[in-house]
Amino acid sequence: MPGFFQPVEEISGIKPFEGFPLEFSQASLSALVSTDELAGSLFVHTLLGEALRGGKAYHIGPKRVFSPGVLKALEVEPSNLLSANVYSGDELLQALEYVEEGSLVLVSQFSALKDVSRETILELRRKTDEMMLTLVLHHETLTLNELDLPSEFARLFLLPELFDALLVLRTSSYRGHHKLNVTVLKSPPEQIGSLGDHSIPVDSLVKLIGGR
Repeated sequence: MPGFFQPVEEISGIKPFEGFPLEFSQASLSALVSTDELAGSLFVHTLLGEALRGGKAYHIGPKRVFSPGVLKALEVEPSNLLSANVYSGDELLQALEYVEEGSLVLVSQFSALKDVSRETILELRRKTDEMMLTLVLHHETLTLNELDLPSEFARLFLLPELFDALLVLRTSSYRGHHKLNVTVLKSPPEQIGSLGDHSIPVDSLVKLIGGR
């Protein structure tokens, strides 16, 4: 039988880079969708890079979406990044059994995993809370109904109401200048001011990631 507990004090989180509208804190479950490869790559590398500055980080997914060379270009040591390939919801839950408490865990192409159910999401929420994880589920897709984002998150993540943050990422460019456009659909209570649309210049990051 669950008991009552006193909420933990507010702790600082991980912000992928200066100007990003949200921080990702311990004991938080977040879902992000990127609609192009550049947006996904920017987010993955900067989030993992910031986590590695503080120690160890984990990447889990059906394929590797990060480059050790890019992480080195961000001036972080990639040897502290632990990666595991999983292909189903059950394998993802099993992989989390080997993660250190209090760690950042990035799951890539989450919605492509086999046999992900509402029960899977509930168990992810439980592990996030019990292990004080910073758990970020990321999915990259070219097909997203921008006019009905709540339904899209329900389709891709099944129980969006259990998540602390819901975001959509996309890039745009004009005359050689790049911006990361972020829609914050849901945020933690202490970051409620971040709701809405944000446009962030990312030329320097694009040059680092693109090797130019």
